[in-house]
Amino acid sequence: MQRPLTRRAYLVVFAIVVAILAGTGFYLRYRAAKAAEAAANCDTPAPPPKPVAPPPKLPGFELEAGCGTPPVTPPKR
Repeated sequence: MQRPLTRRAYLVVFAIVVAILAGTGFYLRYRAAKAAEAAANCDTPAPPPKPVAPPPKLPGFELEAGCGTPPVTPPKR
């Protein structure tokens, strides 16, 4: 005859589940903080959206590539 799980076994399983959930929460907060830190350390902001009229051609003028999120392109229909 098998012994049913005791209260202590349920407590151990519950403690393991709580520890896993707490570890997952800490990891997700750490990952979000790292992403925010990487975005805050961006030297060059994202370029503005493309203007309707093309910019004038100036000799020796070049745009530096931005490190922010790429501009949103409207979906093609």
